[in-house]
Amino acid sequence: MKSTFKLTTLLTALVLLCSACEKPENPTGNGSDNSDPKERTIVYSVGETENRKTLNTDSEWDAMLDQFCNQAQNGSEVVFYNMSQTTYIQSKGASKTNRTINTTNRDEMKKWMKDMEKQGLTVRVTYNDTTGTWHGEAYATAPTTNTNDMIIGIWRLNCMVVTQTDENNHLVNSDLFAPFEGSTMYYRFYNDGSMTISVVNSIDSVTDSGTWSLTSDGELCSEMLPNGVNWNVNWISPNSMILSRSDLDTDDGNYFYQLQFDAVNSTKK
Repeated sequence: MKSTFKLTTLLTALVLLCSACEKPENPTGNGSDNSDPKERTIVYSVGETENRKTLNTDSEWDAMLDQFCNQAQNGSEVVFYNMSQTTYIQSKGASKTNRTINTTNRDEMKKWMKDMEKQGLTVRVTYNDTTGTWHGEAYATAPTTNTNDMIIGIWRLNCMVVTQTDENNHLVNSDLFAPFEGSTMYYRFYNDGSMTISVVNSIDSVTDSGTWSLTSDGELCSEMLPNGVNWNVNWISPNSMILSRSDLDTDDGNYFYQLQFDAVNSTKK
């Protein structure tokens, strides 16, 4: 049997389709200054290979940045994004303006990469062997080039992370929500701008349809996404997609939302 539902608010998505899982660790405690947390989960690609790694110390992060510089020098394009929202909430929302750097100084390049990561931006690094120059690009939402084609297909919702900070942007709470055990939630994007959402379990499946589009800034917009507003495309690859958005200066402080999707391999080229 198939029925229809509407996912028009974040509350509906959380209460009806998701259950709270183990909360991400708060490195500094509720209400404390979170300006320099240590733990990070970095999703990164080197050429065509994508990986994720959890880092527990700043020294591990520094070593990874050295590794990225080396891989760029060896001819690979390196792209990375910090999935841990509690690392960069102090930025109160990343600027939509893309940032770039060209430098022959390795330390300057690493410092720039650290600064961009703290602002919640995705970073792309290449190296010109002829001039000995690193080139970096950082952005809040993926460039529109190729993004439209990469979105088309079926994506399984992995989880949603909701982070709250107070008026001074100190961490108050961070929760991770995932579909109820035994249920799977699929988002299917079609190339004509239509889309469907299906929730499937062992007893039933429910489906609804809507539309989607990319804004001129590259944000993903659909009434079928929680709150029906624009989402930054922080990361998109043949394997995964990460979206984020923020509600700043509400009566309860600032809220940061992240959606994590896994590609259904049979539909991704």
